Amino acid sequence: MNRIIKNYTNITEKHISLITDRYPEGFGDEDLSTLSMPDGKFLRCLEIRTDDTIYLFRIDNEMIEKLEEATDSDFGIDLEETDLNEE
Repeated sequence: MNRIIKNYTNITEKHISLITDRYPEGFGDEDLSTLSMPDGKFLRCLEIRTDDTIYLFRIDNEMIEKLEEATDSDFGIDLEETDLNEE
């Protein structure tokens, strides 16, 4: 099984469709995973599995903005409220 990390600079319409099909009402903090990176920083991501691939979509303010623009939806998630470096 492939494992792919995507961010706002390299997602396509296919990836946006995967997210909106899985979360038609949007997603919230409870849907996100927090990963610890080797440099001590944290990464917030949304995991979506297909038959042959596990996608980890890096969720940051730029990704939320891109998703909202592509879907004309408000995802209603405020990432600035959480400082992940303090966890």
